[in-house]
Amino acid sequence: MKSIKSIVAATDFSEEARHGAERAGIVAGEQQARLDLLHVISRSSLDALDKVFNAPADVETKLVDNAQSMLNELIADIGKKTPVVTNACIKIGRVLDEVLSASESADLLVLGAHGLNPLRDLILGTTAERLLRTCKRPVLVTKRPPQARYEHVLVPVDFSAYSTPALAMATQIAPNARITMIHAFRVPFEGKLRQAGVAEDSIRKYGEEERQEAVKKATDLIHAAMDGTHRISFAVEQGDASRVILAKEEELSTDLIVIGKHGRSMVEEWLLGSVTRHVLAGSKCDVLVVHERP
Repeated sequence: MKSIKSIVAATDFSEEARHGAERAGIVAGEQQARLDLLHVISRSSLDALDKVFNAPADVETKLVDNAQSMLNELIADIGKKTPVVTNACIKIGRVLDEVLSASESADLLVLGAHGLNPLRDLILGTTAERLLRTCKRPVLVTKRPPQARYEHVLVPVDFSAYSTPALAMATQIAPNARITMIHAFRVPFEGKLRQAGVAEDSIRKYGEEERQEAVKKATDLIHAAMDGTHRISFAVEQGDASRVILAKEEELSTDLIVIGKHGRSMVEEWLLGSVTRHVLAGSKCDVLVVHERP
């Protein structure tokens, strides 16, 4: 996986977007990357403003100037905390299209979890989910005011093609953090086995076989990691994946979850994976969604 050399942080000047920009500044400083702060002025909103309120001809210029001033202030604030090369970028158009276009040449896209519309509402199918689903770059969704560098990272793995790049990205974006891989498993057809009268001892045996297989795969995954194997541990637990991940987040006081975009389902190849959706909606810490296959 190539190094992080350029980061785009999209902002609508909300408090949550400011937190995202500040976190982007910390990551950019740690990675020695360039940071672009992007603000998109909606073309449809400008057209509506002109149509309904008969806005003056220079309203667009004034909005751009105001956005430039706010971006400059944000850049100055970030510079006081982290020495990083930061550029201001203002676009006029469709928000989704402009953010996607800006992210195409970046190594990381950073978003605040709550902007003018909360992610927990948007995750059900509008702009935020479409952005997470269609962006080809890793997307960092921030949920907290940043205090320091990431110290404990949780990486859920299902041993699909997205597990390796998720682990690699975790070691890269948090070069000094402790990393815990977590795998959740279930006994195949457990409910039907009980309905069929299969003995509990046999079901437990199947579960232990699943656990041992997962332990072997997790060990192999760590050994295959190019960097940071000394700081990577793993846990294998039985249960629903989303619940296991969120419980482990709480247990370990995790400050970042790095998760693949998809699961194993073929249907999820066209959607944001269901586990990823639940983690995004239910987690309290930042979440980095890795979109790239190895």
